[in-house]
Amino acid sequence: MSSIARLAFALTVIAATAAPAAAADASIPLARVAADNGYAYAFLASEGAVSLSRPGIVIVLRAGQRLYRIGDRLVAADSAPVFDGTDLVVTPAVAAVLRRVAQEHPLPPSSAIMPEPMTTATGALTVEARPVAGRDAVAIRGRGPAGVPVTVTITGEISRDLPAVVIARATTRTGPDGTFAMEIGTSAGPPRGSRIVATATSVPGVTPGTASVVVGQTTPQLDSPLDKTPQ
Repeated sequence: MSSIARLAFALTVIAATAAPAAAADASIPLARVAADNGYAYAFLASEGAVSLSRPGIVIVLRAGQRLYRIGDRLVAADSAPVFDGTDLVVTPAVAAVLRRVAQEHPLPPSSAIMPEPMTTATGALTVEARPVAGRDAVAIRGRGPAGVPVTVTITGEISRDLPAVVIARATTRTGPDGTFAMEIGTSAGPPRGSRIVATATSVPGVTPGTASVVVGQTTPQLDSPLDKTPQ
């Protein structure tokens, strides 16, 4: 499926699920679930999906789909997640499952005790981005003030007729030495040869940082007939 087709599908899913979200009484945003339970949160806007991860486990939920993935198994939710305009929201039952999974996959001892969240800091973020060999993903690393939250947003151009769109968004925190690192998927991003931009932001007082990278072939050494344009 082409990038434009994927974007059209995602917009269709979001439009179809936004209306029920407004009527949900007890919906819980996945960003809140992630913050309360120590998940790394990534919002894949062009896929209508959210990824939650902890050491040893990755959970992927999609708008409008009751089945969601916990590691390598599929689980049925009591109700499909819906998009409320800014995030996917889930039922309390799904939030309870995610809380239990978090308890089953504890953080390493060095990360178990987190400092109080910082609301302001001073300094600047630096960002480096490079393609990940063999996967539709980019590796992000950088440096900034120690112990601050960092949000990395990946944007790109999928068409000359459309503005730059958000491909993915992920959050993390700088370590005691000020460094941070993550991998962000770009499978729903722009066509091969396009340039994408990674923008890192943090709390007020911290200057954002940006880096760009050209999206290449996942495995450039592979010459498959499936990748050739029909004549």
